[in-house]
Amino acid sequence: MSYNKRICIDPGHGGKDNGAAWGYAEEDDINLTIAYFLDYELRLDSFHRYITLLTREKDETMSLQERCKIANNFNAHLFISIHCDAYHNQAINGMSVHIYKDTAISGGIGKTLSKQLAEDFPEHRNRGVKESNFHVLKYTDMRAVLVECEFLSNPEMREWLHEPENQKSLAISLKNGINNFYYGDVS
Repeated sequence: MSYNKRICIDPGHGGKDNGAAWGYAEEDDINLTIAYFLDYELRLDSFHRYITLLTREKDETMSLQERCKIANNFNAHLFISIHCDAYHNQAINGMSVHIYKDTAISGGIGKTLSKQLAEDFPEHRNRGVKESNFHVLKYTDMRAVLVECEFLSNPEMREWLHEPENQKSLAISLKNGINNFYYGDVS
């Protein structure tokens, strides 16, 4: 059996770096759960036969350089870093997809994932695709995206992000976007 695409899934933050922490929610824990769901959904897709690798599988500290090295050594076709956003204005909400530069390499996957999230979560603000100078986008050798799944700083969105069924729905949406980008379908 041969695999079509290798996907490196990066649950952002971890260990001593909790990321955003608001109320009862810490970003690194939510990122890891969404990443686990995404890993499961991609592995479950027997038609497309993805092979996946998580940069971390537990609450551990990992440098940005280590994350890039793991993805590059894996020879991934796609690196997807999972995050939750935060801002001092707690009314801000929405989902966004970050790429290093809007090129054919990363721009297409960024737009496809953003469109899929908008279709699957029409009640959420779609903040679109943004060019960002994030280390994990700049120093990976493959298509790379960083997905901000919602704002932990927004009390309503924090509650929404904390629900396992919503975490799983985010993972399914990302898997469908990956399928749509590579194969033109969401099966």
